[in-house]
Amino acid sequence: MRRMKVVIIGAGFAGLDAAKHLRRCPKIDVVLVDRHPYQLFSPLLYQVATGALPEDDIAYPVRVAIPGVSFIRGDVVRIDPQAHRIRLYDGQEITYDQLILATGSVGTTFGIPGVDEYALQMKSIAEARHIKSRLLNTYEDVQEGRLPREALRVVVVGGGPTGVEVSGAVAELQTSMAREYPEIADKATVTLVEAGPRLLPSFTEESSAHAKDELEQLGVTVKVDTAVDRMYERDVHLKNGEILPAGTVVWAAGVAAPERWSELGATGPARRLIVDEFLRLPGVPDVWVIGDTAAFVPEGATGPLPMVAPVAMQMGRQAAGNIVALATGKLMKPFTYFDKGQMATIGRRRAVVETPQGLRLHGTPAWLAWLGLHIAYLAGGRNRVSVLADWAWNYLAWSFGPSRAIID
Repeated sequence: MRRMKVVIIGAGFAGLDAAKHLRRCPKIDVVLVDRHPYQLFSPLLYQVATGALPEDDIAYPVRVAIPGVSFIRGDVVRIDPQAHRIRLYDGQEITYDQLILATGSVGTTFGIPGVDEYALQMKSIAEARHIKSRLLNTYEDVQEGRLPREALRVVVVGGGPTGVEVSGAVAELQTSMAREYPEIADKATVTLVEAGPRLLPSFTEESSAHAKDELEQLGVTVKVDTAVDRMYERDVHLKNGEILPAGTVVWAAGVAAPERWSELGATGPARRLIVDEFLRLPGVPDVWVIGDTAAFVPEGATGPLPMVAPVAMQMGRQAAGNIVALATGKLMKPFTYFDKGQMATIGRRRAVVETPQGLRLHGTPAWLAWLGLHIAYLAGGRNRVSVLADWAWNYLAWSFGPSRAIID
């Protein structure tokens, strides 16, 4: 009998987990397509952006991660569900029996003027590298008089987990850099701007308040109920009329599914494609959508599941299981998400952790739980050992000043 050909677009958490499970079925051939030859561990991008980790610690070769799976490096520009075919940027066409769309998310600016031109986003290694270069080189430029001292002011927009983590990491970076640049360090500040009434809106009010207190202890100025109106090269304008001078603006205010896939079907919030109970496009049973690109609303819920790694990984395994069921003549199972909780780190020995069972951890216990989970989720033993070693060194050597190279 002819083997089923499954094509997966995207080698993120969802796509890679789907590929790992599909390759075990002897009746299925798997082809994975991605524009990068590595899986990016995006939850730690902010640590690359602030110099805490080297970039190769959070990138794992796709071919090593999924032996036995065909990998094609390319950018998909068109999907033709009727012809069961995709087209790559270089003109190559690939046919499929079943297609899994797992392309993740991109940053969204909500149409605010100036964000695209002047804010730095953090969805790729290149963008994280750019932020690191900007943060570190600004000290040299201010020290040498090429920039005013106000350029050391950093504004982070968005009070979700990414914004909180970036703000805390930048504040700790500024503390360590003060030992190297004592004459100018007094101008280095971090301001976190959140449009909603509190930080970490998906957490309890207690955890949100704790995160705010911890950030303020690190020296971060937190502004809630404060929306950005527009942005210029050296300042951020708020809707309340306030102007925040800034040498660096990091945009962490939201993400959305890639716009190019909206034509495939009905979309929900953040341009995410609405899927059925099996994670397929309604009316297109051979196309599955998983991860951040999918808008799956559990029964009784008011909105789709969040765009986080645990959701993506569980979707990847479920979609793979259902495709295996199709290939082997078994019944498919509807997707059910098992919520293991949520966490966000704020700084050294500062974090918040919550579980659906009511467990609330703050401070050092939460920070240790965060460290352990991220080590466990990293792909590849070398990456786990390297990250653990880097974290241990940074923890022990932090008081002696930064050990980050300034690279143009």
